[in-house]
Amino acid sequence: MKEIKTVGIIGFGVMGAAIGINAAASGFNVIFKELNETLVSSMYDKWVIQSLKNRVEKNKLTQQAMDQITQKIMGTHRYEDLKDCDLIIEAAVENLELKTTIFETLSKICADDAIFVSNTSTFPIESVMKKVPHPDRTAGLHYFFPANVNRLVEVVRQKKTSDDTFDAVRDFAVKNKKIVIPVKDFPGFAINPVFIASFMVLNSFYGNYNVATLDSISKEALGLKYGIMWVQNSSGIGTSFHAATSLYNYLNGTDVGFLKVPEQLKTCFDNGTPWNLNDGQVIEDKTIRQVVIDRLLGAIFAIATHLVEKTIVSATDLEKGIRTSLAWPEGPFAIMNKLGMEQTRKLIVLACYSGLFKMPEKFATDIPEPWGV
Repeated sequence: MKEIKTVGIIGFGVMGAAIGINAAASGFNVIFKELNETLVSSMYDKWVIQSLKNRVEKNKLTQQAMDQITQKIMGTHRYEDLKDCDLIIEAAVENLELKTTIFETLSKICADDAIFVSNTSTFPIESVMKKVPHPDRTAGLHYFFPANVNRLVEVVRQKKTSDDTFDAVRDFAVKNKKIVIPVKDFPGFAINPVFIASFMVLNSFYGNYNVATLDSISKEALGLKYGIMWVQNSSGIGTSFHAATSLYNYLNGTDVGFLKVPEQLKTCFDNGTPWNLNDGQVIEDKTIRQVVIDRLLGAIFAIATHLVEKTIVSATDLEKGIRTSLAWPEGPFAIMNKLGMEQTRKLIVLACYSGLFKMPEKFATDIPEPWGV
């Protein structure tokens, strides 16, 4: 298994910087690349110096610890300065052509055994790495926002990822004090398809229900402290729209299927406005709320079942991953078991016959046994 000492990071925005600080705090040397010297300087000052200073001022970090972290991070605008990195993590914007070009360029500079991973949230790793010689040294390393706080990481194995590469990437994530779940290459991987399906269902009800009610319903249905509409605003409407569009394009014509992007979400994106969480009185009528709850749970149950049936992820790991990354008190399988498999099947049938997904085999003809999680 390759030993990782020096980590390169492509793109040092919010996500890339958080990954870099996390790695440096865990003892790794970090070299980040930005487009030009001005960005290198400004990103280092904003995301490293100022960010860590704020933590020191709030007594969340000692000055000594800050100094140790900053000494391990350097920036560059030259790809050539990454040639000796053992592991390179791409955290650029979600543009497939850009990502493939980045790895094609790195392939001409770095050693043949340098490990390349992408932090893409929607694109299959096989597509991102299609121009990389020796694809056995490629994988996905999907962090969740904010990467220096959220403990979950999906280590994504594409068809050509070697055992040594997978083990080295997983070991790196563990040394970064992350909770790791192994995932096969799939659009959106494991956690995002579930979360994206959940907010797409809620968004599709906007107009008949106000935002405040939809956010409240998500809290009730899933036992959340922060509602899904609120989380959407926090992660960004643009991020939500592009992720939803990407998953629909990838999965709509498959045996999994996926929800159409709601016009309500597109309008919100086009207008550049977040959801107005204070847009009126919350509807308390249980019958009216139950319509949304049933559709929401049915969609979540359907996509979670598909992911397990396709062996993208185990039910146990998906359960753990959703509870860790999304802070849901219970994952979809625990909720299904609690609700009962007869009622679960009714909700999945309702969701699938409404065109949200194709019917999972497990629930196609009979009421199955509860999930073993």
